Amino acid sequence: MIIAAIALAYISPFNLSPIAFIGGVLLLVAGYFLFLFYRRGRSGVWEHSTHQIRFIGSILVYVMVFWTTIGLFSNVKEQQEFWARYEPYIEGGAQHGYTFFYLDYAGSYERIDSPELNKLILEKNPQRVRMVLEVVRDFGRLRGYTVRSVESVPVDEAWTLTPDSSPWEALRRPQAK
Repeated sequence: MIIAAIALAYISPFNLSPIAFIGGVLLLVAGYFLFLFYRRGRSGVWEHSTHQIRFIGSILVYVMVFWTTIGLFSNVKEQQEFWARYEPYIEGGAQHGYTFFYLDYAGSYERIDSPELNKLILEKNPQRVRMVLEVVRDFGRLRGYTVRSVESVPVDEAWTLTPDSSPWEALRRPQAK
């Protein structure tokens, strides 16, 4: 059942682990009652009290293993750094922050409108900037990412404009340590 939960997390964009957990419990309960019916057919006596401790122990072990597995391998966060060039983002004749183009991934970019970052870029005018992204994975599968900082200036999510093109392929690969 744990392997089924991992497979569901890998193929689905949604968190289906609670459904897999309940399915596993139902399978354990069904298996237990099938075992009791089998034993009753052979001995003629309903032996629930004899096997009750084993059943409860099985449920407890299942719960511990399942939630430990889910806890260790889902919602894993890591930070990755990328270099980017930038240009002003102009909309309606007014500048609304900057567009940061990833140097290693053509066509991928982020748009950020941060007062602190705008001031830093105007003052220093660097050729390229370092962007730090926080990547979230479930069982090794990319779930999402957030721009955390540009040139050590923290980026608030409210300042991040919706990107049209993100470096998903670069983020999907695990980062080499």
